[in-house]
Amino acid sequence: MQLIRIRTDDELTLYKDIWDQILAREHNDNPFIEYAWFYNWWKIIGRKKRVELYAVKEEENIIAFFPFTVRMQWGVRIYAFAGENIANYSGIIALEKWLLSASTFVFDELIKKHRHVIFSFHGLLESSQSSKVIEQYFVERQMRPSIFRVITPYLAFPEIDFLSYFNNRRKMHGVDRRERKLKNLGTLRSKTPNHNELWQMFRLFDRRWAKKMDTSSFTKGKKREFFEHLTLLHDDALKVDIEALVFEDQWIAFTYGFSCRGRYVSYVLGHEPNFNSFGVGRILHHYLIKRSFNEGYSKFDMSIGYEPYKFDWRSGIDFTRRMIISSDTKRAKLVKSRFAFKERLKETLKSSHQVVEWKRNTLGQLRYLVKYGKGKDWLEYGQRFVEKFIRFKQVDVFELPPTDSVTPLRPVGLLFEEMSIQEAMHLNQEAIISLFYQGYTIYKDSFAETTKPAFALHTDNWRIDALQIVESLPKQTYFLTYDVYKNIDIITDFFQKIKPAHTLWVTASVWQWRKRKRLQQLGYKRISRIKHFKCGRYERKQVEKYTESGGDVHSVH
Repeated sequence: MQLIRIRTDDELTLYKDIWDQILAREHNDNPFIEYAWFYNWWKIIGRKKRVELYAVKEEENIIAFFPFTVRMQWGVRIYAFAGENIANYSGIIALEKWLLSASTFVFDELIKKHRHVIFSFHGLLESSQSSKVIEQYFVERQMRPSIFRVITPYLAFPEIDFLSYFNNRRKMHGVDRRERKLKNLGTLRSKTPNHNELWQMFRLFDRRWAKKMDTSSFTKGKKREFFEHLTLLHDDALKVDIEALVFEDQWIAFTYGFSCRGRYVSYVLGHEPNFNSFGVGRILHHYLIKRSFNEGYSKFDMSIGYEPYKFDWRSGIDFTRRMIISSDTKRAKLVKSRFAFKERLKETLKSSHQVVEWKRNTLGQLRYLVKYGKGKDWLEYGQRFVEKFIRFKQVDVFELPPTDSVTPLRPVGLLFEEMSIQEAMHLNQEAIISLFYQGYTIYKDSFAETTKPAFALHTDNWRIDALQIVESLPKQTYFLTYDVYKNIDIITDFFQKIKPAHTLWVTASVWQWRKRKRLQQLGYKRISRIKHFKCGRYERKQVEKYTESGGDVHSVH
């Protein structure tokens, strides 16, 4: 056998047909080792890295390619597969019958050439031949590999009755109900965007991760250029697959993935934070699974990670390995032990969904506050932090009975009118969109220069979000929220005009003493008081109900 070093991406173009033929003959479905992926990675991102690409020649034929990157640390040469930290999976490009012999030849040559050497191979699926052959080689050479794993869920369409499987799972977490709510508010559709619309994808991703910790750098620098360039590929085997969820002509979610010979690999997902309550990311995920089935894919790969939505849909699981192997020198073993400790720690932390959520959300929020936070933002964050350990809440519920007067106390006319969700979307406030999800009818000031909500009414439930209370309303009763204290009198008159035969409920917290006083002046009667105290793990809730007989008190611990 002969080892050939391919030194530039221009030189690599001479081997394109051979590379493609090898993977086609092996029916490869790993998009990250396709020629189109590696060539564009080398041209756009890999120019600043030390790439060592080897071809193995047997007699007159090229039988394998080994795409490595190399770096030095403490005098130790570290080999990794190209695309580390950007490619989810890796592997050797070779015909199966030559895989072991070619791997043996290449690794023997590298170990013979370099005394202090480490091999750090990411993205090796346990089900792949590359993973098995690499492990076999080093075990036979008595070079024990350190192996670290992360779960990789997938959905294999041939193994399930898809229609019943799909219908059962789309009801999980109320996704079908959330989708219906969204469709009742406006036009919802999915679409495949063209290249000129990709800016919306990157904008949406940045909005999604603005207050969270993102490690992918999907929209940053050369990586953005690389992922955008891949969408222009017209390769038969590798194809970039982007799907967008559009509500009222605005992108609210997207997925970026790859298809390769019957396998779809999910890569990046993003959604509009203001639509969190509607679960638009899950809705689009369901659309994409159904579309993949209809287009004849055999496997829907949800990629590495322990996210709960992946387990909701998986029909099977694989594991993705990182192997770390060193030569027998003390220096190489020392560096390997450092690498192994770091990987063991990462493996442990990533397997805990709580730790991942804490890093992603809590640390991300702190980073955002440090960069952009104002005094008010820090006070709100500090209040939420303190309330995790100690909290006292007191909320009074007031009732306004139906009015006997046909004419309101003041001429409110058409001062307020209903706000549409299309108008609310321009306000860029998650709290307002959540009111639509919860079923409120939102009213705005008809004569204000700018559109903003004045108050919201609910016909079925009353709720106190701070205490996580949601209960049904009595018949002929409305619940008022998002009201402004200074306008409570005119809001009351407007309600009595449009709903004179109905009762109105409204709440006031312990700190809103002016509002409580004004409500009593307007004829509201306090019907209950809810107190909630928390200190550490101890919680106590007390509800006082006021009736004509003097009221009653009961406590919930």
